Amino acid sequence: MIKSMTGFSRVERVSGPYHFRVEVKSLNSRGLNIINQIPGYLSMKELEMNTIFQEYVRRGKIHLRVQIKFLEPPKVLEIDRNVVQAYHSMLEDIVNALSLPEPVKLSDLLVFKDVFRMELSDEEVESIWSHFVPILKESLEKLVEERRKEGAKIAVDLKKILEDLLAIVEKIERISDQLPALYREKLKGEVEKILPQDVSVREDVLENHVAFISTKTDIREEITRLKSHIRRAFELIESDAPVGLNLDFLGQEMLRELNTILSKSISVDISNLALEGKVLVTQFREQVQNIE
Repeated sequence: MIKSMTGFSRVERVSGPYHFRVEVKSLNSRGLNIINQIPGYLSMKELEMNTIFQEYVRRGKIHLRVQIKFLEPPKVLEIDRNVVQAYHSMLEDIVNALSLPEPVKLSDLLVFKDVFRMELSDEEVESIWSHFVPILKESLEKLVEERRKEGAKIAVDLKKILEDLLAIVEKIERISDQLPALYREKLKGEVEKILPQDVSVREDVLENHVAFISTKTDIREEITRLKSHIRRAFELIESDAPVGLNLDFLGQEMLRELNTILSKSISVDISNLALEGKVLVTQFREQVQNIE
């Protein structure tokens, strides 16, 4: 069954000496666009992370937000002594220049965040990554399930639209099948009004005119293609593969066929039905924009 491109999942887990909070939000997009909000020390894993995403989603704007808490103090903080000395000298110069009574204190230096540097070892990063990957996959599985549930709702709406559209096409077909006979009777009546009563209409000439009009207004090919597009759309809706772009293309082709029917039609009934069909196809394409 088709999947929506919208969804959300959140997973919180303690794994090893870490507490993970992973949130994934998915929105509509023409392609796959991944936006990662992750701790800096995991940036080296971003390509691997995106590869994992592609195993679960093919289209959508994906926002990933990851928070990691260390349950054991990591040995990662370092003091940049040169920076500390530079700040200390600067503050002493200010104290001396302004003849301040208070000397420079440790608390004055601690306000400068670049005094400290956090650097994780490659081993620590690999440890975090090994604990994180199963949690990331779990969050993506939940996201896919949410997208599938939303897709099921969209599928119901799309099928209803296609059923209504097929009913309209079948009405157009029935009217179209009757048109040559109606053209013949109407044309014969108009000609007989003009001709004297003792002059009969030549059947061969009449049939030639009817055949000419019928050829110019023949919409059987358009009806056949419309039915084919509708059948294909029903098939794609049942697919588990990403079919949003294919369904959108079918919607475009349906509109093309209905526009051709409108341009050929000399029947008010057929024109009205074709316009109703265009409204349905427009609704169909609007819904399709939400499908992966």
